Parts: sequence; C-alpha cells; structure tokens
Amino acid sequence: MPTYKDYYAILGVSQSATDQDIRRGYRQLARTYHPDVNSGPNAAEKFTEIQEAYETLSDPLKRREYHHWRSHQGLDRSSALSLQVVTSEQTLRPLDTEQAFYVLLDIMPAADLPTSRLPINLSLVIDRSTSMQGRRLQQVKEAIRHIIDALQPEDSLSLVTFSDRAQVLLPSRRGIEKAMAKSIVSTIQPNGGTEMLTGLTAGLEEIKRYWSKTSVNHLILLTDGRTYGDEQGCLEHARWAGANQINLSTIGIGADWNEDLLDQMAAASDGASIYIDSPEKVQNIFDQTLRSLESVVARRLKMTVNPAAGVRLHEVYQMKPQITHLDLHGATVMLGALSVKQEKSILLEFRIPELTLGSHRLLRLTVEGDMPGHANHRPWDWVELAVHLKDTPEAAGIPSPVTDALKNLAIYKMQEKVQTDLTAGQVKRATQRLEIIATRLLDMGEVELSRAALLEAGQLSRTKALSEEGRKKIKYGTRALSSSSIN
Repeated sequence: MPTYKDYYAILGVSQSATDQDIRRGYRQLARTYHPDVNSGPNAAEKFTEIQEAYETLSDPLKRREYHHWRSHQGLDRSSALSLQVVTSEQTLRPLDTEQAFYVLLDIMPAADLPTSRLPINLSLVIDRSTSMQGRRLQQVKEAIRHIIDALQPEDSLSLVTFSDRAQVLLPSRRGIEKAMAKSIVSTIQPNGGTEMLTGLTAGLEEIKRYWSKTSVNHLILLTDGRTYGDEQGCLEHARWAGANQINLSTIGIGADWNEDLLDQMAAASDGASIYIDSPEKVQNIFDQTLRSLESVVARRLKMTVNPAAGVRLHEVYQMKPQITHLDLHGATVMLGALSVKQEKSILLEFRIPELTLGSHRLLRLTVEGDMPGHANHRPWDWVELAVHLKDTPEAAGIPSPVTDALKNLAIYKMQEKVQTDLTAGQVKRATQRLEIIATRLLDMGEVELSRAALLEAGQLSRTKALSEEGRKKIKYGTRALSSSSIN
C-alpha cells in the first residue's frame, strides 16, 4: 500500500528548516517516542516515521529528491480540503475471526481556503399539473421569486414548467431582468397531467447554454405526482447529467409522487432528493438549496479507498448532509459537491482480518475534487489509519461521534426493513419495527417523527398497509437525522 508522507510535518519543522533545526526536531521527538522510553500502542510506528523523516531530510541529496517528489505530488501546496477522522477503536484484541472497524470521516474546505462564489447555472423545472393548483403552486411561485431576487449578474437562470408537455417560460440567460422574470412566474397556471421527462429534457437543454467547468451547474425539479411510461428516460437523463457535472435536486411535495424514481435520479447525478410535506416549506427548501449552491467549493468530489491486504470495506454511508447509501465503483466512491455551508460526513465499516499483536496499517482514504478558482491549493488530501492489537486493549469505549452515527444509521436501516417485511407479507414484524423506531426516536428527542412512526404502526396493524404520507415522512425524516445529531 503506497504512502504519502510529509516529513517536515512529522518532524515539526518548516520546509525552510536548517540542518540544525532538523536535528533539533528529531532529537526532541526521538526522546519522546523511542521504544525504550515509550511503550504506547503507536509509539514504535511513530518512531519509525520520525527516523525515516530524519534520514531523508538530513541527507542533502535525499532531501532534494524528496522536494522533487513533493512538487510532483502537489505536496508543495497546502490542501484545499480538511479531513477529520474518528475511528471506533484505537486498539483491538486479537481474534480468530473478522472484526468490525468503523471510520467516521468529516470532509470540509480547508480553514485557510479563500472563499469565492462560483457563477451558478440554474434551471428550475416545475410541475404545473392540475394537482398543483392552490397553495402548492402559489408557494412555489413565491419561492421562485425569492431565487430570482437572490441571483447575481454572473448567474444564469432558466424556468421550465411541465404537465402534458413542457414549456420554456424563461430561456436560460445571464443577468436576467428580474422584474420581467417575476412577471413571467405569475403567468404559471395549473393544467393537465404529469409528463416529467418532457420537463427534464427541456431543463437540461437550457443548462447546456451556459454550461461551464467553472460554474455550478444545477437543476431543481419539483413535482407532486407520478409520471408514467417515461421513468427509464428520466433515469437515463439523470445519469447523463451526473456524467456532465450537472447535479439534480429532485423535490417531491405531498404524498403522491414516485420516491424511488426521484431518489434514483438524485443519486445518478450526485444530487439530493427532498420530501416536502407542506406547501409552506417550499420557500425554505429553495432558499437552502440556493445557499448551498452559492458556497460550493468542490465539484465531483470522490473518495478512493485503499485497504491493506485482508482489510475489507463492508459498506459506506454518507451521514451528512443526509443519510445515503454510497456505491463503491472499483476503489472509488463518488461524493458529489462540497459546500462551505454543508459539511460532508462519511461512515465506513471495514472488516479487519485476524492479525498478530502489534501495530498494523489498515487503510488510506484519499479525497479529491474539481476545485475551480483554487489553483494555489492542492485539490486532494488523504489520511492513513492504523490499529494496535493488544491482549488487553484499553477500555476507552467507542467515541460518541461514531456511536451517534451508528444509532442514526440503525434507525434509518430499520425503516428500510419495514418495507422489506411488508413486501414479504410480514405485517406483524413490520409493525413491531415501527414501534421500536418510535421509541428510539422519542429517546433522541425527535418527538414529531416518533409520533409519525407510532401512528403508522397503528395504521399498519389496522389496514395491513402504510399510508403514503406517513411512509415518506418516516423515510425522509430518518434520512435527515444526522444533519442535526452529529457534530
């Protein structure tokens, strides 16, 4: 497993350090970590790194070669990313079977990264079918007006509505005349059915007009109904969007839309799917989405997992901004965009094989992304993790950030199992799971969500089926648990 090491950081000296500085740094650290005076779980490994760093930096030829390597790797620039890791254990007891090992990875922009707003290339694709009439469409119109007011001259916007067919009300343009655009919004009237593919196609065509590698290219699709016969086409368009750096926010309002389709479209484009149970929440969701777009610093973020021999990645979930199962493509996991105002938190479960006593390197995680406007910073960073095996490991307990993540994930997985039980005809088991979910949510202080789960348990025992509204409220409510629970 190849490693990237910052020898200057290991010795605690600057890149301009003199030979005397390097010797002084080495001696201080050697006195602390030498195995003769330090029997800590990672002391031997740390001392080996210190020795390796000193041998390289104290030799003029090796130091020049190391500088050349650093420059080639981009290590002469500071990283634009900040990676913080909490693991479930620092030490383990040797077992003759696999052990679970959890890694909670928080990904943030580096503290010294200059903030610069990228131009936004946005398309709004809005369902205007008959079912949208009344408060729904009224609130959506008001939310669109808010977005129009918030856009900057360098941003581009298009507005597409769809029912039986799509209509481009506002062709994509940069620096829109806001009064004119808002007057166009007022003309939207509900009518017809729901043909989502026509609207999605038209919206993506508008985004193409101002598509740029240095812009945040995004499409917001809002619907309250089910599209029929064109689901595969919608998925294919979402995959095309993801492959072309266009993220989709798919928003369902009410209870009668196809959550599986919208979830898959969002996942295919590295976007997000959102449930709105009340028209009054539309404006807040639109505003939150725009604020996130305004603070994007990285696009097409991806994580590469390089485990040591025998170490196996079992599964990986995004915990923030919402709980989502992430697929592994080879050794890579796609993470979408990174925003200053929207931290990403990733939970990985590894299976550790039978190992001997002592320190063992487990894995390296490398995160990189497309970061326009930050050429002076390295667009990637990495962490390497090790574990120490002892016959009597310290009883420190699993750190609270990891236990909180596991609790939230367990509830989310349990609501998924409710649907699996129902598909298998296990109504009683599904009801029991909902009752457990309700109790755990109440213990966490999630009173409203707990009540929804308990009501659905009663509904299920009476009718043998979940209500559409209740099922969505529990699914998307448990998906959002970690956004407020993990700090």
